[in-house]
Amino acid sequence: MKKKKWLLLALLLMCIGSIAGCGKTEKDGKTEKTETTKAEDTLQDGEYTVDVALEGGSGKASVQSPTKVTVKDGKITATIIWSSPYYDYMIVDGEKYLKENEEGNSQFTIPLKELPGDLDVTADTTAMSKPHEIEYTLKVTFPESGSFDEMEKTGEMELKYANQFQVEEYSNCKLITIVTGGRFLLIPKGVPVPADVPEDVTVLQQPLNHVYLVSSAVMDLICQAGGLSHVAYTALKEDDWYVQQAKDAMADGSLVYAGKYSAPDYEQLLQGGCTFAIENTMVTHNPEVKEKLEELGIRVMVERSSYEKHPLGRLEWIKLFGILFGKQQQADDYFNKQVKRVKPIMEKKSTGKKVAFFAVSSDGTITVRKPNDYVSAMIGLAGGTYSLGNYMDEEKNALSTMKMQMEDFYSAEIDADVLIYNGTIEGELTSIDELVKKNSLFADFQAVKSGQVYTTGSNFYQQSTGTCDFIEDLNQILTGEGDGTYRFLKKLQ
Repeated sequence: MKKKKWLLLALLLMCIGSIAGCGKTEKDGKTEKTETTKAEDTLQDGEYTVDVALEGGSGKASVQSPTKVTVKDGKITATIIWSSPYYDYMIVDGEKYLKENEEGNSQFTIPLKELPGDLDVTADTTAMSKPHEIEYTLKVTFPESGSFDEMEKTGEMELKYANQFQVEEYSNCKLITIVTGGRFLLIPKGVPVPADVPEDVTVLQQPLNHVYLVSSAVMDLICQAGGLSHVAYTALKEDDWYVQQAKDAMADGSLVYAGKYSAPDYEQLLQGGCTFAIENTMVTHNPEVKEKLEELGIRVMVERSSYEKHPLGRLEWIKLFGILFGKQQQADDYFNKQVKRVKPIMEKKSTGKKVAFFAVSSDGTITVRKPNDYVSAMIGLAGGTYSLGNYMDEEKNALSTMKMQMEDFYSAEIDADVLIYNGTIEGELTSIDELVKKNSLFADFQAVKSGQVYTTGSNFYQQSTGTCDFIEDLNQILTGEGDGTYRFLKKLQ
């Protein structure tokens, strides 16, 4: 009965949307069109295959089809090859474009306004006794996609560090595979959906707007990829965000709270036109939520960036969000810039200094990261040695953290060269005295005696883009190089 109830609700809301206006959505009191495909919204930089039909003139001329369309920096250009070598120029929107080749049929590169779409052009032919301008209409469409099994792979996204997702390219489509999280076929708007798509493949049609973002850890990646405008709903309230762009978006109403991960406001999401949700693995604790979202037509992707063992693998998930929101070049540029920052550090020899990363829980136990966690890896990349690397057994579950009794932590970490307090669990520290007040045994620690105690901010979990800041800060601490100014860590006095 509950399933029928939600399905009926979905149908009702869809009907309301149809009455309000086909191909349009309401947001912030404004009506925005969703019928046309603008490059800056849906098509990332790259080449696409399109069909081109020619109308007008005597009917004797034609153009090559299919042909290639190139998208770069939000601009669409098409290669037009005529059936004749006698066209010497074309006029598009008042601009003249000259023939590009000296031999063979006339070739031009001209701009397109949108895909798919019609474009009125004028072409000058010299085949007659006098040059003659003829008006034509180019009808540009995406070709039929055929069957899913017949799609031909044309490439694959290069991933240097991430191993929890994969992106394969198939002509105008992309197939995304998430480890243990399913497959997704990403299709630009206007591109036909292939026939016989398997049940285990979720179809995502761009543009992906009005997104419900539950996984707060990837918000800053989405922001840096230029995708924040596509996110309309969040599972965090404004005060819970440490990503300033998210806080600002909630303040101006472009991003709104739609319930926590375990209890989303389904009605609000449907009324707002949400068709896509990005969750983290916490949703597996409430499988009925994922099931209900999908029943209502909201496609769900469970991201696994926190499962990356290499810190830059976690950062490399920005590439996935780049392609989802049509911002691949922006995402690639940001990632490459970050890697360039820390590559010299990664090539240095280890300092051999021991680093402890921990937090004191309210019950007095110590929460630490497991040895194969990405935080432990960041410590290694910075030139340190994770002090629990030889103390703890290999993980027996998927959790990245574990609890220790203070006595065990004391034995393992008393001689650590650097203590880093994780400020995301019980809040960040303001002084070494505050740490000692949590447990007097900390006074015996070598790092406390030497004043090498630091804290992360409460924003640590939400700042995936702070990976390189953390590595640079810690390397400066371990080597003694630099001016003592830190971007991510704070030294306690």
